[in-house]
Amino acid sequence: MENQVIALKEKGIAAEYLSSNQTSHAKNKIHEDLDSGKPSLRLLYVTPELIATPGFMSKLTKIYARGLLNLIAIDEAHCVSTWGHDFRPSYRKLSSLRNQLPDVPILALTATAAPKVQQDVIESLCLQNPLVLKSSFNRPNIYYEVRYKDLLDDAYADLSNLLKVTGDVCAIVYCLERTTCDDLSAHLSKTGISSAAYHAGLNNKVRTSVLDDWISSKIQVVVATVAFGMGIDRKDVRIVCHFNIPKSMEAFYQESGRAGRDQLPSKSLLYYGMDDRKKMEFILSNSEKKKLQSLRSEEGLSKKSLTDFIQMVEFCEGSGCRRKKILESFGEQVPASLCRKSCDACKHPNLVAKYLEELTTACAVRQKSSFSQIFISSSSDMIDGEQLSEFWNRDDDETRDSDEDISDYDGISPFC
Repeated sequence: MENQVIALKEKGIAAEYLSSNQTSHAKNKIHEDLDSGKPSLRLLYVTPELIATPGFMSKLTKIYARGLLNLIAIDEAHCVSTWGHDFRPSYRKLSSLRNQLPDVPILALTATAAPKVQQDVIESLCLQNPLVLKSSFNRPNIYYEVRYKDLLDDAYADLSNLLKVTGDVCAIVYCLERTTCDDLSAHLSKTGISSAAYHAGLNNKVRTSVLDDWISSKIQVVVATVAFGMGIDRKDVRIVCHFNIPKSMEAFYQESGRAGRDQLPSKSLLYYGMDDRKKMEFILSNSEKKKLQSLRSEEGLSKKSLTDFIQMVEFCEGSGCRRKKILESFGEQVPASLCRKSCDACKHPNLVAKYLEELTTACAVRQKSSFSQIFISSSSDMIDGEQLSEFWNRDDDETRDSDEDISDYDGISPFC
């Protein structure tokens, strides 16, 4: 929120935000302005958690009664839906806005909603015959590529070489684990690439410093957990790399879509490995049901998560056009010719087919030798608790930070 408010202020728009990170003085100043006869604020950013509190809802109702509330905009609206890839229970409570503020227009915004999620958002927010505006999910300026860790001697070195060849361009590297963020960032720095890690294990001061340095181009690459980039509109990101397979196509699309917002040629690179796949399958099979057990059947949600993940696996292991697979996952039926060789499967079909054949052979050898396994090195309490809490959602308590989405899994290690 803070970065968006700063950008708006630079454009002359009177915007503010309310957050647990602010000082009491800053909060009081905003509340005093809202209570005044003629508030100077034109746009106020708040969290869903804050709206759900009786105190703030009372204030909102008073502003509405004075005829001063002109619009409610809900960003990342897919978080409302339990069928979305980033469901947050606090978003579900926003359904009360329609009843308590009946005449105020509601604008729901999202860049990653499949047809089922779109309908769920409309129903969950109690929108009545809404005007639905949709554009294509196609990002023609992004080149999609998958590289296979099991066929590489050193994935760290491979990524380092790619960044060096590409030049001094802005990049984001997403990792599943905090430890991988730290290790990979250290490796890139040793090879002469300006890099820094960003994750919830770092204190606020360090994270703010890393973010500021990246936005101001003092560092080239941020190696981060997946929530990094939300609300940050840096348009010149040339490369978005997933060093581990994402949990769903929606998550992949949202994160890779942070590349090339200036419409210039950019790259989405995904490193796919069998160990990563098994680790993610383990996480999905054992953790989502704990978060959503009170909302739907645990079995149904677990199956839904695994189905979403299988779609992501097919994106990596299939030989067809990557772009076509992405668009079809969001309900768009397009010919493969739309790609115009802007993915590795269309540009180098024979080479990708060769890699997939080698991957199949490598997997068969592994299965035959029966060496691959998931090793749990920590207690079940650690796995069930804090270690997995960040994976599913940003914190639902308004008093906590809300910009982190994933934790490391130091207690879950695949050995082959």
